[in-house]
This record gives sequence, structure tokens and C-alpha cells, in this order.
Amino acid sequence: MPQIIVTGLSALVGGFIGAYFTRQSQHHKWLLERRAESFANFLEMLNEARNNASDIIWSENTETPLERDIRLNEAYLPALNYAQIVKLYLPKTVRNEFYDNAKKYSILHTSLDLGDQRFRSMEKCSNRIQEIFENELSAYFWLMPFIGKIKSLTKTCT
Repeated sequence: MPQIIVTGLSALVGGFIGAYFTRQSQHHKWLLERRAESFANFLEMLNEARNNASDIIWSENTETPLERDIRLNEAYLPALNYAQIVKLYLPKTVRNEFYDNAKKYSILHTSLDLGDQRFRSMEKCSNRIQEIFENELSAYFWLMPFIGKIKSLTKTCT
């Protein structure tokens, strides 16, 4: 009789553990899909904003510099607004870095007085945004907090 009880409890506990891990894996899959979708949308919006801003920069309008600056800011506004949504899908540790890079990207592109050197800085911002996205779309993104803690321990020990 005790063997039947142990077997029954083991089966019950195994069922709960299996259901928990199934739920977790489904949640991670859902989260990866939402992240991929929002990251792709953001990159498309950023690219569209850059194209629109470039058109404004190179157009031969008789606008005042203030009017042109307003139009340039408006070109990047949808992408920067969407960046606020993308931040929700990122861990707290990189949210501000991501948003700062997105803002810096738009500011650099619209700062014509910086000349061609701004393109190298824009590329650095864009590469860092891409790196953040790639890390979060990794199948092992759920391990990142643990890896970060291990890295921080090894940095303090050396």
C-alpha cells in the first residue's frame, strides 16, 4: 500500500512539474515572437525615419532652418515613440541604453553641423541597438541574468 501512495504522489508531482515547464517554455516562445516582431518593426521605422530625414536634408526647399529642424524631428518621432514600446520587451539593465542609442541616432543624423563624422557615430549606435536585439532574441535569453551575475562575480574577483 505505501508503494502505491508513493507512486501516485510521484506521478502527481511529475504532472505538476511537467505542466510548469510546459507553461514556461510556451511563455518563452510567445515572448520571443513578440520581441522579434517589435524589434523588426522598430528597425523598419528607424530606417524609414532615416530615409525621410535624408529627403528633408537634401531637398531644396526655401524653409527656414527652424522649419527644417521641426520636420527632421517629426521624421524621427514615430520611431522614437515606438522605441518606448520596445523598451517594455527589454530587461531593465539595457532599456535606457537602448533608448539613449535610439535618441542619439536621430540627433546625430539631424545635426548637420557635425558633418560626415556623424555617420560613424550613427553606425555605432545602430550596431549597439542590433547587438541588444540579438542578445534578447537568443534562444538562451533567459540565461542572461545568470550569466551577467557570473560575469560580475568574476570581474570583482580578478
